[in-house]
Amino acid sequence: MATGIRKQRIAVVTVGLLASAAFMYLAVRRLDFGSLRSVLASARIWPWVPLGILSYVGGHVLRGQRCRLLVSKDASLGLGTASNVVVVGYASNNVFPARLGEFVRAGMLAERTGMPVAQSLVVTFIERVFDGLAILVLLVLGTLSGNAPPWMHELVRVALVVFGSACAVMVLGAHSPSFVVTAASRIGTKLGEKWHDRLVALATSITSAGACLRSPRDAISIALYSLLIWTLEAGLFIALLPAFGLPLRFATGAVAMSVTNLGLLVPSSPGFVGPFHFFCSRAVMASGVAEATALGYATVVHLAFFVPVTLWGAGAMLWYGVQVGATAAMARAARKEAKTTLVQGIQVHEVASLPRVRVEETTTPFVRALVEAVVVPEGTQASTAVIDDTAVFVYGQLRELPPSLGLLFECGMTFFRFVTRLRYLRGYCNLSLDTRRRWLHAWAESPYALFRKLMKPIRGVALLGYYDHPITRASILESPEALLAPASLVRGKELDTKTAAEAQS
Repeated sequence: MATGIRKQRIAVVTVGLLASAAFMYLAVRRLDFGSLRSVLASARIWPWVPLGILSYVGGHVLRGQRCRLLVSKDASLGLGTASNVVVVGYASNNVFPARLGEFVRAGMLAERTGMPVAQSLVVTFIERVFDGLAILVLLVLGTLSGNAPPWMHELVRVALVVFGSACAVMVLGAHSPSFVVTAASRIGTKLGEKWHDRLVALATSITSAGACLRSPRDAISIALYSLLIWTLEAGLFIALLPAFGLPLRFATGAVAMSVTNLGLLVPSSPGFVGPFHFFCSRAVMASGVAEATALGYATVVHLAFFVPVTLWGAGAMLWYGVQVGATAAMARAARKEAKTTLVQGIQVHEVASLPRVRVEETTTPFVRALVEAVVVPEGTQASTAVIDDTAVFVYGQLRELPPSLGLLFECGMTFFRFVTRLRYLRGYCNLSLDTRRRWLHAWAESPYALFRKLMKPIRGVALLGYYDHPITRASILESPEALLAPASLVRGKELDTKTAAEAQS
């Protein structure tokens, strides 16, 4: 058994080294090394390399935030911990061949969160699917000029098939968990009890990993994070163009980044030496850059890609090892001192205090700001407790929308917030109540039907929750003229006194 595993490892390493050697040969077979030395000697490092590294490192911090969101249904990770987990995976890919760093990362994520390793691997798979789709979007944007060679268009088609198929599998696992578990159970039944339990456990891990994708809001956030992550990585490739006297063009950098990362899917040696240089230089050469300049550019980009993340990952692994050692030392000390406590009648060794339990989100500041703008008429005040309770009610009702409607609503609200920031140069929550009220009513009373329909769920549910609140009902009984408040919410005109009296009756 051990001999077979050793042979498999040797085979993986051998294939990776051969692939790297082949790509490196293809990259330099017709190269003038004198020209390459001249290009590297004349490269302007400052300020372009630091700017590129800053953009690249920022992308890894966003990867940590995306990882937090992906595991948020099962665990609570800090941004620093999540970023370190991600970077350890990338650093391990720079040290181990054939992308074995993905398994290192999955193991560390499982240890940090308590999730099964299989679930951690599925989380990594989901990230890679979103990564592939984001890279594909940037590649298409970069080739819109129409100057791309035929092989690049073929690459787009192949990537679309691969990542489109993977996306379909991901969506099936996320939105049809019962189907996946049932299918695994039926297959396992035919294979025997031992395999049945394993397959059902694996299917459960797969569906649990995709739990965050069942929320339209979370799915949109993950997609946007992915697009921003790879835009920042493209920033590394874009920033280094002027260092070699090349024009600072988004299309050139985006294409170089996209082609390079799609090429790195090929198993290779540690650090992607060979494939990185070949695909990056060929992508830049497609825009008319000389071969020596393109390979010099690829060499410097690879160093900026390799060194910072490897150092960060090594530091994170060192700190991780210190934490694991400290935890083991506490456990030994607890056993040695026989420090015990009773938990539900069971005597256990007391090692350390437990982390704070994650509290389920009941509403958001944005929903509360919308509710306040809807239910508080101009010139009046409302109870803070009533506003808070109404916001919780509205948020709960919105979460119960069917996935398709929820997705459309989240898209609409994302557009609303984007337009608000463009209009006022600040977020909706940061506006004054009067401004929020006027802006919301402008959309609710817009001549465009889509804008009016977008605000209907918020207005209707908010008014229902507000006027059904015990405090509001009590105030109406004491002061019936409070019913005049909804008059300002009628589109186009105000209620007259007669209509208000009819409403009271």
